[in-house]
Amino acid sequence: MLSNASRFLAGAMILGCLAVAPNQAHAQAYPARPIRLVIPYAPGGPTDILGRAVANKLGELLGQQVVVENRAGVSAILGTEFVAKAAPDGYTLLLADINHAVNPGLYKSLPYDSRNDFTPIGLIASASLALVVNASLPARSVQELIALAKSQPGKLSYGSAGAGNLTHLAPELFKVKYGLDILHVPYKGAGPALTDLVAGQTSFVIMGLSATKAFIDSGKLRALAISGDRRARSIPDLPTFAEAGVPLPEMKVGSWWGLAGPARLPREIVVKLNRSLAQTLLAPEVRARLEALNIDAMQSSPEAFADWLSAQADTWAEVMRRAKITLE
Repeated sequence: MLSNASRFLAGAMILGCLAVAPNQAHAQAYPARPIRLVIPYAPGGPTDILGRAVANKLGELLGQQVVVENRAGVSAILGTEFVAKAAPDGYTLLLADINHAVNPGLYKSLPYDSRNDFTPIGLIASASLALVVNASLPARSVQELIALAKSQPGKLSYGSAGAGNLTHLAPELFKVKYGLDILHVPYKGAGPALTDLVAGQTSFVIMGLSATKAFIDSGKLRALAISGDRRARSIPDLPTFAEAGVPLPEMKVGSWWGLAGPARLPREIVVKLNRSLAQTLLAPEVRARLEALNIDAMQSSPEAFADWLSAQADTWAEVMRRAKITLE
């Protein structure tokens, strides 16, 4: 006969198996219907183009369509909030970018907690930023630009795609790091900022190559350096900031993107999505699309992505604190 203790242990084992079985079955069945990938920006931009390229291949590998849904507004806050409040079942995901780490330090309040209301799944890609000047500016290196700015405090200016945008924060990091007095001129998008830079209305921008390379190739603008720890394949003669003698380790990369879901996403689903995402980023057609956008694949584990998000949030919060940048 079984003792009371033996009966208790046997019962606990049975209950444990019954509890685990549904989770395993759920993971094996997932996904059983189309997945929604929320892109918190309007269609047509780099984030949207990247998201659609990834969604197509990811859906193919998962055996279910990954449907892109654009929910633009307020520096990605609207779409991000939507995902934060979605059910943690793996059917609503977020294409997060650097604003996910920047916004907590930029805005006094947010309708979600960037660190605790999401489940990191994996990094997707990164893109370097180039410091680009008007071709007539008498500075042919970053060190010469710094010297010029210091000799004319408040005279030089940089354009951005909008207040709080990475194209605003990166130059502010540059200014704070090297003690420069340079005027910020915000625009409604990268296009107008580059138009005025070409016309000589501003001195420089720090933006992605996807936006600036055509102007660099035409000779209308001159690139002085690029973020990151290696040179861009498309402009191999362009030095990194470190190689130019002006290191910016805080800006290890420029733009970046990753996949996340709501908090409490089941571990089995996270693992399945991460593995499928890694396969997606190895696909030749996806890599070719990223290369055409001057974007580099950047896969990671969920844990590494979580650490990345935390480090990025801390870095940019300090930049904004020192530059006294806040938005309502």
